[in-house]
Amino acid sequence: MNNYCFYQFPFSLLLIIKKLIYLYLTYRMSSIMEPLIDAIIVSSLNAGTDCIQVYDGATGTQLKSYRGLPVASSTLCLVGHGTYLMTAQRDKPFLQAWAIHRHEALQIRLVVPGKVNAMAISATGPKYCVTAINEKLYIYKLLSGRLLGVASRHYQPVTRLVFTPCGNYFASGGEDGFVYLWSLASFIEALHKYDAPQVQPHCILGQHSDTVTDLAMTSCGIRGFLVSSSLDHTARVFDLMTGRLMYTLVTAVGVTSVACNSLGSQLFLGHSDGTINIVNLLPAPLHGDVQVTSRGIECHQKSVRCVAVTASGNHLVTGGDDGVVKVWSVIAADLTTMGNAKNSHIALQRVVHMGRGPITNLSIMHTEREALTTTELELKDVIAPFSQDHSSPLGAPTTVPIQGRGKQHLHQLDLFNFTPELRSIQFQPPDIIVVLLYTP
Repeated sequence: MNNYCFYQFPFSLLLIIKKLIYLYLTYRMSSIMEPLIDAIIVSSLNAGTDCIQVYDGATGTQLKSYRGLPVASSTLCLVGHGTYLMTAQRDKPFLQAWAIHRHEALQIRLVVPGKVNAMAISATGPKYCVTAINEKLYIYKLLSGRLLGVASRHYQPVTRLVFTPCGNYFASGGEDGFVYLWSLASFIEALHKYDAPQVQPHCILGQHSDTVTDLAMTSCGIRGFLVSSSLDHTARVFDLMTGRLMYTLVTAVGVTSVACNSLGSQLFLGHSDGTINIVNLLPAPLHGDVQVTSRGIECHQKSVRCVAVTASGNHLVTGGDDGVVKVWSVIAADLTTMGNAKNSHIALQRVVHMGRGPITNLSIMHTEREALTTTELELKDVIAPFSQDHSSPLGAPTTVPIQGRGKQHLHQLDLFNFTPELRSIQFQPPDIIVVLLYTP
């Protein structure tokens, strides 16, 4: 018995020491690794010199602000995984960008052909930027600043742009009511052809009878669906794989904004009268019109301009023309039939922003708090100055050194920028022909 107690005591002590070490390491790791937060990024019409504010969605405290010129509506974009912020200036043909941890804008000349109506940036892979100027679309590659192509299919100014999560497609909606889906590959393919026709949409998704006010994409990307909202009192749900209209949600007032949760199971419709409707997308109904009969929840005194859902789907953030940004808790609903979100409702948690005029942009970034304040953040993505030649990218003059005459600019040469004059050059030995691989 004594021997047993003698050997048992050190073993128990070892367990206690092990537990204490575990608790100490847990404490140290929790103090070093900040939890992820939902940072709410807001721009307003009368924001002043600090044109963008960032708030902690959980506490409502302001975390950061960014100094710059007034921001155009529907142009706030995150580059990469929250490395940079980019927007268009409201009254000038310029874009502006900020490193996420710095207050001042980057000193980069980002010139575009006109004032930007809407903008979107691909989230994955090589970063591409699509800007809408009136009814035309301009596609740039951020790494090089090169203009890849121009497309014009809308008959009136474009109002909204959104990329699929994979970054291979983007959708556009305009004042003409049309909703188009575009393939980024078609613009890159056109660079390989000197006399290529104008790039056409991948498919025509549909047309509203009034202005398209917002576009929302599910996290499934091209295998999911796209939702468009309009002042014609409808929101339309499209299957991106087939390009087919799945169903139309009919409401009592104009729909000014739309958002869906990450699962694609719920829609949040903001209306021109300041109310919000919650619509269940599961179980899926038969194709056709679906009447949203329930009265919307009163959220703002004026039109709901922006809505966004956190990654967890538990919180909704809304911004209105009354200049207020609010955070709401989403109460779980019984999934019954579409258009009837039984027991679905939202509860106000806090007001995080007010008093700076109508909200023009709103976005949620899931990030570490430290990323907004650190001074030693490693920036992996690159934004290059935009080319100021806004003509066709295939018609740009190219310098080609022949037999050693002229200064060499091999970095400006690729196989798809030859002008007709250069095509007529006859190379004879011992001329040297340099072939460069092209990557858009």
